[in-house]
Amino acid sequence: MTPPMKGSTASQVRADQDHAKAFEPRIRAIAVSAPDWVRGKKSGGALNSTDPASLFNACRYAANLAQKGVGAWADSNWAQAGLKIRKHFLLMYSLDDMPMFKAMLLAQRPNLLLLGAMSLCMPGAIECATAAKRLLGREVLIVLGGRHPSETIYLSNERVREPTQVRHHRASPGRLIRAGELPAVFDIVISGEAEQIVADIGEIILSSDSGELRYIADQLKEKTAGLWIVDFPSIDRTLVSKGIPLCHDGVPSPVSLFGVSAAFAVFGGRMTSHVFSDTGRGCVYDCTFCSERRTVTGGIQDIKGAPGRLYRQLKDTALVISRDHPGRGASAFVEDSIFLSGSPVAIAQLCELLEREPIDVIFGGQFTIDQILRRKDLIRRLAKNGLRYVFVGLETLDPREIGGMSKDVDNKARSWQDRFAEALDFLIDANISCGCALLFGLGEYHTSRVSLIESLIRYRVTTAQPVAISANWAVQHPLKDCPGSVDENYLRWGTPEGPFLDAFHKFGEASVEYPITGVAPPQLHEVEEIVGLLEQFEKIHEKI
Repeated sequence: MTPPMKGSTASQVRADQDHAKAFEPRIRAIAVSAPDWVRGKKSGGALNSTDPASLFNACRYAANLAQKGVGAWADSNWAQAGLKIRKHFLLMYSLDDMPMFKAMLLAQRPNLLLLGAMSLCMPGAIECATAAKRLLGREVLIVLGGRHPSETIYLSNERVREPTQVRHHRASPGRLIRAGELPAVFDIVISGEAEQIVADIGEIILSSDSGELRYIADQLKEKTAGLWIVDFPSIDRTLVSKGIPLCHDGVPSPVSLFGVSAAFAVFGGRMTSHVFSDTGRGCVYDCTFCSERRTVTGGIQDIKGAPGRLYRQLKDTALVISRDHPGRGASAFVEDSIFLSGSPVAIAQLCELLEREPIDVIFGGQFTIDQILRRKDLIRRLAKNGLRYVFVGLETLDPREIGGMSKDVDNKARSWQDRFAEALDFLIDANISCGCALLFGLGEYHTSRVSLIESLIRYRVTTAQPVAISANWAVQHPLKDCPGSVDENYLRWGTPEGPFLDAFHKFGEASVEYPITGVAPPQLHEVEEIVGLLEQFEKIHEKI
């Protein structure tokens, strides 16, 4: 806003303010990923992206309308392309980022705040919403979405899509507000696929000066595409979609809408985008400890169109990076839980597209150990077309110690450790770097944890692989009706102030307060020993 000139009268000041306000977009939206830590900064050794990729995905329908100048979103602050739109998005790590968030609120004065939260982010989401209400009052409509609402508000029968089938976990934000355990800081809570609903809410806001919740609830249509539940806790009203599938083929990729700002070290300094095949919300496997398991997130969706979607996003990546970062080179990480859901047909189709019209981009993605060994020819073919990095969930050296894993499909053939060793040797031979995800707190012995990292250190010394390891401490998520979480409301910080907090900044996801059901909470001396080993691994990385 232009400051008034010296000597201006009160009426002139008001006129200047009214003039500036007339040029403000009528939809002023910001999207924020809530923090999951009470204090501190992310360790450089933790493998976490600096991009709010999930927020970009959830907001791409609205951003596409804004940038194309279509409908109500044309009159929004998102009507700007590439890196410019990013100033309306924020990925928070801890409450140390709150000053930045409050400054964003005061500078942009949004009338729509979109908050994304996993379960460990709930205290942070509440802090953010409370601050927004305190600063902006009724001026801002606050919408909560993300994994936590999706795991706590669900249908008892997905095939019967009626409000009478909606169930609330103890930790459901809607239930907590209705019960008076949580102030009504969230106006709307979205469970499930929010993409089209976010776009619709913006359009409804523009058609109503009041932003009254009953009006919004009346205007939302159950035929809006996606598998979603929209809850209005303060007016005790819930809407359920008819289940019309989202059409991902017709929506531009996140990279074309939001540009690229990250560069993953595993890609040698190239700029790195996040790309998606949109084959589903989770994993094709059903490991009991995983929040992305099939029985929670649902099965594969639209695998037939996935190779084409992924190819187009890789192509967009090369175009956007060459335009915005000339000379840096393009890379991408495929954010599927498993690359193209592990489908041999889909992977072969992607290879055909890349061979028919090559793209100057290298990429990485996630595979299971057994998929790598079963699909060596396909992995080699992908490598010829740009695959340079594979991230595998190693978790443990002995799945039997943690009660087994759904993805351990070839367990009768050879041990998990032997299969990992073969997979690693194969990737090295194929000139593909490997990263490993470790998951502690599943009931394993501490000596097993130490042995696991020491094994990876030896591999690193002798083979220069894996290039990276990501450690997590298993967290009990609500997982809809999981018996182990039924008494939890998830209103406590996962790790409170204290020595655990500093140690866990070395991890991706970790918690003291929410261990896996039936497993003892972490012990500080054990966590500190693991941190020491992780640092030892990183020092080897620095020497190579």
